[in-house]
Amino acid sequence: MSELGDIKRKVAEYEAKGNLKKAVEELEKAVETFSREGSLFNKLGDLYIKLNRKDDALTIYEKGAKVFKEETYYPNAIALCKKILRLDDSRTEVYGLLGELHRELDQRGEAANYLLEYADRKMKENDLETALNTYNTIKELVPNNPKILKTISAIYEKVGKKENGEVLLKEAAKIETEQEKIKESVLEKKAELSEEKTAVEVEEEKPVTEEVEEAKEAPEVEEKPPSEIEKEEAKIEEEIGLEELVSPEVAELLKEEEPEAKVEEPKVEEEETQAPIETETPPVLTEVDKTAELGELYLNLGSEEEAIDCFRSAAQEAQRHKDYQRALELNRKIADLRPFDLKSRQHIVEIANAMKDDKLKIASLLDLAESLTRRDAKTEAQRLYEEVLKIDPENPIAKEMLTTIEKSREFVDLGAVLKSEIEGEKKTTGLQSIEELVSEFRREVFESIGEGDYRSHYDLGVAYKGMGLYQEAIEEFEIAAKDEEIRLKAYEMIGSCMLERNKIDDAIRILNEGLKINGHPKAEYFGLYFLLGNCYEKKQDFKNALRAYVNAYNIDKSVAELTKKITTLKEKVTELLKKKQVSAAPPKSRVQAKKSKITYL
Repeated sequence: MSELGDIKRKVAEYEAKGNLKKAVEELEKAVETFSREGSLFNKLGDLYIKLNRKDDALTIYEKGAKVFKEETYYPNAIALCKKILRLDDSRTEVYGLLGELHRELDQRGEAANYLLEYADRKMKENDLETALNTYNTIKELVPNNPKILKTISAIYEKVGKKENGEVLLKEAAKIETEQEKIKESVLEKKAELSEEKTAVEVEEEKPVTEEVEEAKEAPEVEEKPPSEIEKEEAKIEEEIGLEELVSPEVAELLKEEEPEAKVEEPKVEEEETQAPIETETPPVLTEVDKTAELGELYLNLGSEEEAIDCFRSAAQEAQRHKDYQRALELNRKIADLRPFDLKSRQHIVEIANAMKDDKLKIASLLDLAESLTRRDAKTEAQRLYEEVLKIDPENPIAKEMLTTIEKSREFVDLGAVLKSEIEGEKKTTGLQSIEELVSEFRREVFESIGEGDYRSHYDLGVAYKGMGLYQEAIEEFEIAAKDEEIRLKAYEMIGSCMLERNKIDDAIRILNEGLKINGHPKAEYFGLYFLLGNCYEKKQDFKNALRAYVNAYNIDKSVAELTKKITTLKEKVTELLKKKQVSAAPPKSRVQAKKSKITYL
């Protein structure tokens, strides 16, 4: 491995001196010697691009992607495939490879998207066998879905493979029979619950004759010995204040403005002692609750499709009765279960409008736009990002995504399909063409597909970032941010990508949003403060940079680079303070000479 390190150093030296041909020669030999080292293929491809050798770059990127796949570095393989499609989006096999890679990461939505694109291209090339095999692969991403099986069966029939279609129809019928049994089980369970509830209500109506027990005394609070209290106080005092790092004058200057965001300690609600609680029975929409309860039962039995149908019906009923909070809660539940579902997200936008809640509207528009972007419906997504910027002109995510969409060479416009999804399913009349069947299959897949592991999106974002694909990285970190456990880290990475792209103000805004996320160990906020310091330093805002670095230093005092930065900035801020004091000092007035009281006659 030391030999590999020597090669990488040599390549870096040649590149620094501008001798790209020598660097390429070195790497061309290296990829033969270290044929399982995917990073060499990536670097060689990048150098080919700099030398305008596009075809060579495409070939070497594709080889590198296959190496990464064989070595199970799936995120890196995906990143190289993305580089290929940026240069040439007509490479059909790359779409199939991307579908396989996303499936390995359990990113079912992305896998379905690329596999559908791959199958469509194969269908246009008249390679029906590959297209049909791909449809069968896609159905495995959405198991136990009779609708999808029936649609694939119809496609088989259209291309003259009726026997294969009949096998799928039998499979669909078997699943439907099992689903009917689940429905019966759910209805029985619901009836049992209703009977139990009625019995409880009757029992509650009986007069209570027992004496009320005396209130228990509150448990005594164990007092800590003085030595322990002193230790705790010593721990608190370990945090370094501004005065200890800089001169009192500089510290005072830094305190003139409050920091933009602080990490708040999670609020803990104190338990109230036994006090009379007045309860008001809120007006409930019984039909909504019954339907939602039925949905929960289906969900517990693993029947997601039926559960979602129940939640959707309950949400519509709640919205019709203007119970927007309940409707919002139910639509969010559907959106969590189905990351590509458009109807639930569209309803949340409508609820935000009805509630006149701009914050909710921005969040819901961004969520809907993200789902559209993940489905390559970029024209529709663009319209939504523009809508966000009308409400919040400086929204960093909308600005970033809009810029990227506008730079795209072409859009895959799914407008008609999406419109039909949002408006609802229409009954088909007569025979359908194969194009209509494929379109229906696409819609059913995205309506039924669930989300995999959010952490895999985070890992993919890291791989994209490492290869300089910052926009793709930001998209992945946005998806990862939906997981509360990794949201803080995802915000840090988005801020880092923005900083790499020199979008300083957007980076500052995102990083400050990250600092508002509570409930994490203090150490996890270090990166946010450090990056904020970098951002302010680039803006020549030395006061805020110093403040951010001091906050980072209080979290981890072992980072040598941080100590150097604080020392350098301390000198700069002191110099600024001196200039400020000089400019603020009043000009010296000349003292007039006193007139002599002696007069000469």
